Amino acid sequence: MVSNSVLYNTGNILSLNELKLKAGKTSEEELVEALKIVLKDSQNTSGNDINAGGGDREELKITELHINSIGTLILAYGEAQNSGKELESLQKLWPVLEKYIQNGTLTSVGLSNVDTGVFIKLYQWAKIRPTIVQINLAMCCVVPPVLQEFTQQNQIQLLTHNDPYHILNKDSCVELFGDEAKLNWVAKYQVHIKCRGVLSSKGYFVNITK
Repeated sequence: MVSNSVLYNTGNILSLNELKLKAGKTSEEELVEALKIVLKDSQNTSGNDINAGGGDREELKITELHINSIGTLILAYGEAQNSGKELESLQKLWPVLEKYIQNGTLTSVGLSNVDTGVFIKLYQWAKIRPTIVQINLAMCCVVPPVLQEFTQQNQIQLLTHNDPYHILNKDSCVELFGDEAKLNWVAKYQVHIKCRGVLSSKGYFVNITK
């Protein structure tokens, strides 16, 4: 059986009335509800939000957002892995992000959900260094002193977030896409109106292999 990569785009979820009526949802609950709406609508339309074969990791889908560049991109890894393998994986991905900074598509990049030692090693290795590091408040109520000192010394923004490590867990993935579906990645985006601080668009891209 030939595997097929499919890119799902929730579109601007701020315009989804079904979600507006369900305030207070976590990011995971919000994503699951948005995907249910997209999948339901795709059965009754031409499926503009679903692109078979889409989601090439070498392409940033900014044309879908009607923007020319991305201000900040934060790469988040899932639950803690072997630190050696995690660093190796990041070192394979990082040159791609550096390329987008060099051509002006990206302004700055950061990391989230990574071990302090991994972040420091990647920072020292990278040609274009991360300017942001995020830690998960749900898993780390105290900022590691080593990380705090390192960010202060190198003028790195130290931020927090409360998104789950697995923003689309296995059970939800099976429920939405079937037993054979494999989640490759999820991208969460927000578009702000410059100088006004107004959130104009928010949504998700989800890449699945079936």
